[in-house]
Amino acid sequence: MKFYKAFLCAAALIVPFACTVRNTQQTGLKEGISGQVTFAEGNMMPGPGQTGMKARGVQRKVYIYKVAAAADAEGQAPLFKAVRTKLVATVSTDTAGYYSCKLKPGRYSVLTGEENGQLFSSLSNDKGEISPAEVLPNEVLLYNILLNYKAAY
Repeated sequence: MKFYKAFLCAAALIVPFACTVRNTQQTGLKEGISGQVTFAEGNMMPGPGQTGMKARGVQRKVYIYKVAAAADAEGQAPLFKAVRTKLVATVSTDTAGYYSCKLKPGRYSVLTGEENGQLFSSLSNDKGEISPAEVLPNEVLLYNILLNYKAAY
């Protein structure tokens, strides 16, 4: 279990640097959050004869809540039934999975809407906060989301 958590943490650190995100100057965003939502499914393990499947950008709704802890959520990671903190914003991705949202500085939890009304989040920090993101004054936070609940590693 510790290996699984370590692997997810490492993947979460690599994804923001591995994905291409549109320039925030194109959207005119000066303060908030932007990124890309990608979806991975099937066998993602490298090996002989494997072509190395890649995650692809997908359309989703991105839900941004005031920062939430596991105790504030209904259900179990990575697919939750509900989050009981204030919903601050909802934004849809484009066909390639890109999104951006103007937000005031603060701490947020960023989740995606999935099938059956569930909310996806595979990340948490040492405080137990779900998909934590901190927007700083006059900055745009790059926050990519990898939907991997149908992938095998």
